Amino acid sequence: MSRGLTAAVALVLAAALSLTPPLGPLTSDSRAVAADCAWQKHSKRVVKRVKRSGQLRRVIRLKHWWACEPLADPPASVLPPPSLPTSAPVPTAEPEPPPRRVSVKAGDAEPEAFSFTLSRLFVVSGEVTVELNNQGQDPHNLNLRLEGSAEPPLEVGEAEPGESRVARLDLPSGNYRLWCDLPQHEEWGMKVNLEVRPG
Repeated sequence: MSRGLTAAVALVLAAALSLTPPLGPLTSDSRAVAADCAWQKHSKRVVKRVKRSGQLRRVIRLKHWWACEPLADPPASVLPPPSLPTSAPVPTAEPEPPPRRVSVKAGDAEPEAFSFTLSRLFVVSGEVTVELNNQGQDPHNLNLRLEGSAEPPLEVGEAEPGESRVARLDLPSGNYRLWCDLPQHEEWGMKVNLEVRPG
């Protein structure tokens, strides 16, 4: 074997060794996987014109190289919602107490605008707190009577302008008429109905 041929073989071996993938042996599909990329072996046919012994010859070779191709992003893992501990009791909302308080606002901007306005349309039977809140310019009082009853009316009392009067009354269920019994106040509109529901 000539010296030139030995040098050529050594060069080919060195080139072949440099073509091994940087991350170990090939897999079945010529891919070696790195942490964030996959090494892929590529080949290309190269045609060269070489002058040998004074003659121009065409030499065909396969050129090989490795390239690191980025991996596709893995699908984002969907975490299940954290589960509540089974031993912890689930808090329950406390039921609201039944409405047993009502405020009656008295207004009298002018004779045609005398009025009673309720803070709520109904209360629950039993001991009910009734408040007369006089926001008018004249004194007013508050009377309550169960519809169809012959009993004397229940009274909250008289409140001067800007004052409030409070009474705790035992009201059985039914519809009640509320009014001011000062002269002409009921006729001018100072009356309202209140529903008392069974408790």
